[in-house]
Amino acid sequence: MQLSTYIQRTRALGDLKAPATAIEAVEAKISEGGATFDDVLQMRSDQLGPLVLLGMWRAGCRHAIHQAYLQEVAARRRQGKLTQIPWALLKQTISRHEVAVLERAEALSPTGRSAEHRRRDAIKATVSLWNSCLAIARKEAELSVSVDTDIPGLLEEYGGFAGKLFIKDVPAHRWLGIRRGERLGALRLEFALPIERMLEQVEARSANLSAVAGGRDDETLLESLVLTDLEEWVLTLKDDEAQFLAMRSASNAYLNMVSAPETSHHVLAAVSIPKKGPLGVVVILKDGRLVGHGTVERGNDVVTSLERVIGSHPVEALILPAEAGEGSASTAIAQGFASLEVIRTTSKAMKVGINAIENDLPNSIKAALVLARRVAQPKMHWLELDPISLGLAEYQQELDETNLRGFYSDMQALARAGVEPSVLQKSPKASAPKARVSVKALNPLVKNVEDLRPGMEIEGVVTNITQFGAFLNLGLANEGLVHVSELADNFVSDPNEVVTVGQHVKAHVLGVDRARRRISLSMRTDRRERKPEAAEHLDRIDGPRRPAAPLDDIPGRGGSRGPVRSPGGDRQRGGAPNMSRAQALAELEALFNKK
Repeated sequence: MQLSTYIQRTRALGDLKAPATAIEAVEAKISEGGATFDDVLQMRSDQLGPLVLLGMWRAGCRHAIHQAYLQEVAARRRQGKLTQIPWALLKQTISRHEVAVLERAEALSPTGRSAEHRRRDAIKATVSLWNSCLAIARKEAELSVSVDTDIPGLLEEYGGFAGKLFIKDVPAHRWLGIRRGERLGALRLEFALPIERMLEQVEARSANLSAVAGGRDDETLLESLVLTDLEEWVLTLKDDEAQFLAMRSASNAYLNMVSAPETSHHVLAAVSIPKKGPLGVVVILKDGRLVGHGTVERGNDVVTSLERVIGSHPVEALILPAEAGEGSASTAIAQGFASLEVIRTTSKAMKVGINAIENDLPNSIKAALVLARRVAQPKMHWLELDPISLGLAEYQQELDETNLRGFYSDMQALARAGVEPSVLQKSPKASAPKARVSVKALNPLVKNVEDLRPGMEIEGVVTNITQFGAFLNLGLANEGLVHVSELADNFVSDPNEVVTVGQHVKAHVLGVDRARRRISLSMRTDRRERKPEAAEHLDRIDGPRRPAAPLDDIPGRGGSRGPVRSPGGDRQRGGAPNMSRAQALAELEALFNKK
């Protein structure tokens, strides 16, 4: 699978657009090895901004990792003398859980039991079944969190996480807390999966899965293909989602720190206020040179003592720690130097900053110097420190450190390139959870099926993907079907290559069967300039009835008319290989009835 297809299937760029040539260039850089985000940023232009490049870079890295994993799978199966899964099937996967279900399907359908092409089609159909069941589980699975400890400290810290809720409704920071509590043995997690809903998915695909089913009933097939590791993957994907959001938040905060504007003042004084002991004072120039320092004991005359240390230096601003509370020495100092601009900066990760200073000054003076450099030269100061040591991420101990470093590395590249943090206000929607949007709000003028007319453009959300196409929620009681032949202008062998569950798409109405409340839709652009009456293959109900065209006369998905023949000579109609007209119609009838 090429990176462009991977980006399309994973929605890695969200609503952002990237030219195909740019995606190919990023893919080439990554495939060469040794590439960094700094290299990708060199592609910046007016049409290709940092946000798009960041999304492509991260998607490209994930894509490269998955491609390497596919090679490992193929090598492992060769070494184990197992039947090879066709590379054409493997390369269509976008994650390890899809590969796992392919391997299970391969094991359930040994060669020779049925025609090879039917066996391959059935194995391919298991991925669609898995993705549908996984989506249902992530959306509808109930999670019970109970306390599993009597240790007072753990009870106090994690007792508030107990309860029953839908896993999709758990926010990222709370999920990380729950998982930490489970790891420490303070919490226990139990799932209640929507088994009946998933059995419906098996039943809807029973004809396509027959070569894999091998006579097994729906419950056994669901257990063998899906339930084997479904809970594990629901947890893993929720972990990935929560970690992504936590790492994105931490890296954005880091970029704000690194990209803070340098002060315009030429001479600055900074005061550290430790919990105990004397205060530290430094005077530095804008270029970071230290020109004066000392310590001051706490007391009523602290301002006078500070003035002595500052001496005759023409200080223009005074820097104080932002975390110092009201009523402390910080307030008295700020009031005493009211004639100067008072700048407050963070004292977080102070120990890390102090350890980076190589001289014999007391720690209180080093702390003041750290504060001063964070204002005078923020980029130089923060880039000198290990970002992991700053502890910016919530529940950082629960995050994958390698991935977190990757996020920080991306931000360092942006800072070095002079990119402002504001470009990340709208971050890529790669792995972030999609907010639930009211579909009714997308089509405010469509109240019921009677409001639909052929040729009308309408918006919808993909709710289910089958071998024959995709179902869209239009905000009505009945969903619409985009047949596989109407998903795109070009030939589509797998609907999953074009749409994903939850994706918002635009389509136009081909026909409405009001008697049976069925809605036929198209996402093809080559039909939009044509009048609805020009679609000769439609058997519309909203106008004068006409005889349905023979199935062999249905336009091909590539825009050509007539049947499409496979290399072996078998006729393929509407994207369903080796299927008769009666079978295709029966499948569509079953899909509509199921919905």
